[in-house]
Amino acid sequence: MLWVENLDVRRGGTHALRGASLEVRRGEIVALIGANGAGKTTTLATISGLLRPRSGTVRFAAEPGATPIEITSLKAEAVVAAGLSHCPEGRQIFANLSVAENLAIGAFLRRDRDGIAKDIADVHRLFPILKERASVPGDRLSGGEQMMLAIGRALMSRPKLLLLDEPSLGLAPRLVEQIFDILERIRDEGMTVLLVEQNAAMALDIADRAYVLEAGSIVLEGTGRALAEDPNVQRAYLGAA
Repeated sequence: MLWVENLDVRRGGTHALRGASLEVRRGEIVALIGANGAGKTTTLATISGLLRPRSGTVRFAAEPGATPIEITSLKAEAVVAAGLSHCPEGRQIFANLSVAENLAIGAFLRRDRDGIAKDIADVHRLFPILKERASVPGDRLSGGEQMMLAIGRALMSRPKLLLLDEPSLGLAPRLVEQIFDILERIRDEGMTVLLVEQNAAMALDIADRAYVLEAGSIVLEGTGRALAEDPNVQRAYLGAA
């Protein structure tokens, strides 16, 4: 459903992506792993319309059988309307707004009140703590609660593809396991996920397929299991001797 082809991106004087190509198939979790500075966050930002590539294309087909549309030059809000939602690195929730208000902002392009109410209930089902803390300002939440809110807010646009950047960052291992269990759950319920994650072991464990990004270029691809068993990946990203 997503085709990223030969992206070349410069960011802040850095050649962040160099001909990067990948694809995401419907119903998958696809992991993108690599060292800090490899270009992972830049890849997601370019897909979601926050950055413009010097060259290359991004094509997207929201529905099965639909003709892919090129979204490379679309504004970020048009990318959301097309069916992609980006949960950014660092959560970036609205600190002075309540949990309920943050979720409502996630549905800013929608006008179907009944559908919005249903989706809020679905987010509360995934993350019961957000229902309990609906009136609490975002800056009063714990790191784990903020991550749950960021994912819930992204889901409120009813995306067909969720772009998720570093969900484990700064979280305790117990909370990381909880977040990853939920990612598998939403995948099993029909959501497609492109995941950037520093915890390569956990990312590859839940990924249907994965890519390794080094210095702005894709250098390896395969199933999550195959890459987890690759000696080079083990040495570089999984702590093997």
